[in-house]
Amino acid sequence: MTGWQMSGELSSGGTPTRVDLVIAHAAEVLTCRPVSGRGVRGAALGRPERIADGALAIDGGRIMTVGASAEVLARFAGREVLDATGKLVTPGFVDTHTHLVHEGSRHEEWGHKVLGTAPGTLAGGIEHTARTTGAAGFRRLREGALARLDTMLAHGTTTAEAKSGYGLTPASERRILEVTAALDHPVDLVGTFLGAHVPPEGTPRGRHLDGVVAQLAEVRHLAEYCDVTCDPAGFTPAECERIARAAREHGYGLRVHADQTGYGGGAEMAIEAGAASVDHLEHVSDRAIGMFADSGTAATLLPGVTYHLMDMVPGPRGGSWSDARHPRLAERYRRLIDSGALVVLATDYNPGSSPTLSMQAVMQLAARLYRLGYGEAWHMSTINAAVSLGRDADIGSLETGKRADAVVWNVPSHEMVVNRFGANLVSSVIKDGVVARGGARRPVTVAGRTDAEARA
Repeated sequence: MTGWQMSGELSSGGTPTRVDLVIAHAAEVLTCRPVSGRGVRGAALGRPERIADGALAIDGGRIMTVGASAEVLARFAGREVLDATGKLVTPGFVDTHTHLVHEGSRHEEWGHKVLGTAPGTLAGGIEHTARTTGAAGFRRLREGALARLDTMLAHGTTTAEAKSGYGLTPASERRILEVTAALDHPVDLVGTFLGAHVPPEGTPRGRHLDGVVAQLAEVRHLAEYCDVTCDPAGFTPAECERIARAAREHGYGLRVHADQTGYGGGAEMAIEAGAASVDHLEHVSDRAIGMFADSGTAATLLPGVTYHLMDMVPGPRGGSWSDARHPRLAERYRRLIDSGALVVLATDYNPGSSPTLSMQAVMQLAARLYRLGYGEAWHMSTINAAVSLGRDADIGSLETGKRADAVVWNVPSHEMVVNRFGANLVSSVIKDGVVARGGARRPVTVAGRTDAEARA
């Protein structure tokens, strides 16, 4: 019978070391660990490590070992054992680009876009969300974000980045970061200050940028990264470089929205500034592709945006294929991948251009829209994403010593998660060695212990 059993039902022989949890007899364990260096690049993306009849031993929230079930069970006996027969086990997803804290929906705006009855603009949509977010109270914003985190966890995400950016005023930006910091949830969050999202209506451009630079010191304790939008709909490379220099002086890491609505030199600026990640890249240049290959900067692709904005299909009302905004985007991204760049996938969860919380959906869309292979999609969503957040020593792959963030799937192979679509295929999520069933928030009960007791 598949499920939770006492350790004696699976382990045998010798005197194995007692540990908190053993996951055993998985049809496949996908480790996503790199062969060498940080992350996985180029041809190695398509060659993931797979362990048949695999197992993990977990103690104190850390992975003690990963290997074949016979070997692991000979060395370790779990106080609890999860029989994963017929199931896949993988690392938890690391989602490096989300706009988690906001209020309101933009479904009406999108419905008009589908029918071609209203043009809409990126900046206009963000202004709408900023107004609804500004009108919402702290508690409402917090409860909405917690509910979204429940959904993310239930779909296999165990670490996520969360940006501000829907404030557009110093007070509102700070409040978004304060809400993010107040989220007590099994999903680990990395805060990012996106004060330079788009130029706000009614505020002189220079005054807004002055305010962003001035606020960097004030919110440093609430955010690890600073993000800027270097794009025709956002700010120029010179403006973004000014913010980047100030951010570095205050100890921030740098993340950049770049070249989404048109080419603006954003990727080149970001790489030269030593950004951890450059995201979107629908208009990435050949020069930037070469620069990515020779850098430690991650190139983050956001297929939820491509799909939701219908960028690769003709417009409505008799549009031709030449009317598609990005009909050859897959070719551009393939050059980026084959060049040896560190490539990442993320949701860009937000109410306007990518309202999805599921990294499963992101992999499935990336395979179909960008023609990614199975292993490529998995590496980009786990270990490469962890590198982008500077956390690959701790998460992103199933390796001895790393945090026990893992997902057990109701399918036997990693290919099937990408091949199927339209359903959540997660069976169980293990976060720091504790099983979080059904996307539940703390406290999570495991074998009669509360989450806090399990971590003590």
